[in-house]
Amino acid sequence: MLSAISLTIYQYRKYLVLSLIISMIAIPIAHTIVIQRDRNRNEMYGEAFWIYGFTVYNYNDHELAAALPPEWDYNDGLHTLPDYLGNITYEYPVFGLIFFAIATFLYPGQGGLQPLWLNFLLVLVFNLNLVLIAILLKERIYTKKWARLFVGGYYIYGLMLSAGGGKLEPIVDCLLLMALVLREEKQYGKAMFTLGLSVQTKIYSIVALPILFLTSPISIIWFFASTLLTIIPFAFLGANFDSLVSHFLNTSSYSSFIVNPLYPGLFFATQDFAMGNLDNYYMWPPALIPFIIFAVFILFTIKPYLPSKREFLDAGWWDKIKLLRPFYIYILPGILFLFRWVMPWYLMWLALVVFLFEKDEHMIGYLKLITLVGLLYAFGAICNWPYFINGPLPDFFSHFPYGWWTLLGMLFLVLLAGVAYFIWKKTFDRRERKQLMIQAARDRGELVL
Repeated sequence: MLSAISLTIYQYRKYLVLSLIISMIAIPIAHTIVIQRDRNRNEMYGEAFWIYGFTVYNYNDHELAAALPPEWDYNDGLHTLPDYLGNITYEYPVFGLIFFAIATFLYPGQGGLQPLWLNFLLVLVFNLNLVLIAILLKERIYTKKWARLFVGGYYIYGLMLSAGGGKLEPIVDCLLLMALVLREEKQYGKAMFTLGLSVQTKIYSIVALPILFLTSPISIIWFFASTLLTIIPFAFLGANFDSLVSHFLNTSSYSSFIVNPLYPGLFFATQDFAMGNLDNYYMWPPALIPFIIFAVFILFTIKPYLPSKREFLDAGWWDKIKLLRPFYIYILPGILFLFRWVMPWYLMWLALVVFLFEKDEHMIGYLKLITLVGLLYAFGAICNWPYFINGPLPDFFSHFPYGWWTLLGMLFLVLLAGVAYFIWKKTFDRRERKQLMIQAARDRGELVL
């Protein structure tokens, strides 16, 4: 894997340098126009780890901010979650905490340049992710337009979450992509261990576990070995994962808000924000529209992901399970309809599992499904507009202190990313046209030197 990474970095060095330059420009701009609460909060918990160890999991944001030295100024309202999440203790798994603890140890001292340092580390990881994606795409990155569009979509997403949001997703994605590269290299034990580290950073990458298990069942031992990072702090060092469990189990104790416009539960349990009584609920039938559209789309497009009846009946029980792998991957985006708390960027959590497919047509169909779910997310906010305009949306926009002026900064960042993608895509399109011309000449019997 290291050899493949080194070779790919050299191969795409010009584009990676351009990406790093744009990322470095984006970091201070985003730091100014966006309140990056997740990064600030992780910075606080990372610093606190060196004082309290794993018992930081027992503190909610406001308790920890009050417990730390006052001169660190974590009580500024920018390092804690909103009041409706005020009772949430630290919910990220152990490897995520360790990453920020090490980062703050390498560059100690709250405030100043430390937040920018954290963004910088995440930017480096994000650019490594681009390299890993190129490795997994192989020649498709030169020959398939959908592959280049996928890289462009991930580029915008990764830039926003690393330079613009300071979130953990680039690290989770990096470890997941490494696991997929190791799987292709048939290093199944290392792949499982790396996937375990990804899950220990943020739990969503566990969706890849069944596929890796079917590839090599015995390698599950290494996945469990990596979970010791959670078991040991939990059992012996005082960690408390109640908030993580509450989030995963979809309980209202994590948040009384429902921020997922795809969530069908809004049909019979929409909170009455308009009247100011959050304990009052009413039925809202339009909330079911996104789910109905998704279900109909799945029914009309699922056939290519299912084995033929004869093939399925003739296979043994273990082979039957393997034959259902494409079906399992294809329906994964449906889990976004199950959780109360799903932010817009969660959609890209499931985009990388496209590499678990073996056929290009399956990959293309899956990316179309991901695109549909993204459109349904926006459409769901419109269907539930009376609820979102009075509750979740004002809170979301509070992260942009300059109001509408923030859009100018965001548009500038998108423009920079678009320029980088245009340069990259134009080069690859020219290469593709050249290869087609050469192939056409060879088909005519001409000698091509």
